[in-house]
Amino acid sequence: MERAARERFAGARVLRWDRDTVTRPDDHERLLHAFAAGEADILVGTQMIAKGLDLPLVTVVGVISADTTLHLPDFRAAERTFQLLTQVAGRAGRSALGGRVIVQTYTPQHYAILAAAAHDYERFFQAEMAFRREHAYPPVARLV
Repeated sequence: MERAARERFAGARVLRWDRDTVTRPDDHERLLHAFAAGEADILVGTQMIAKGLDLPLVTVVGVISADTTLHLPDFRAAERTFQLLTQVAGRAGRSALGGRVIVQTYTPQHYAILAAAAHDYERFFQAEMAFRREHAYPPVARLV
């Protein structure tokens, strides 16, 4: 992705933030400060940058293969997908500049994707609870 960003946006300064670029204890803070200080125009990273960062100058967020976690063998897969997408979408548009989120998915009809796109927590909850009741998954049942 970093190479694609550099090729597509030739004049942009690209910063990469993932497990391979974070090897020392202070690397997270260093990368965050560099991006927040405007030392990069594009931040390419993994799920680790989706949570808890306040970057008001971010106006566009892109998510590649947003539905990968939907296909994991875990009854919480849809919940985790919804959480991640709503968290990453929260990175864009936190200022008067506005924001846009672009999501690439192979299952755009899945309720977790649709609810995240609409920021509709109630819609997600209703669909997820129906799924869990149908399959007797927690919290309507216990697993051992």
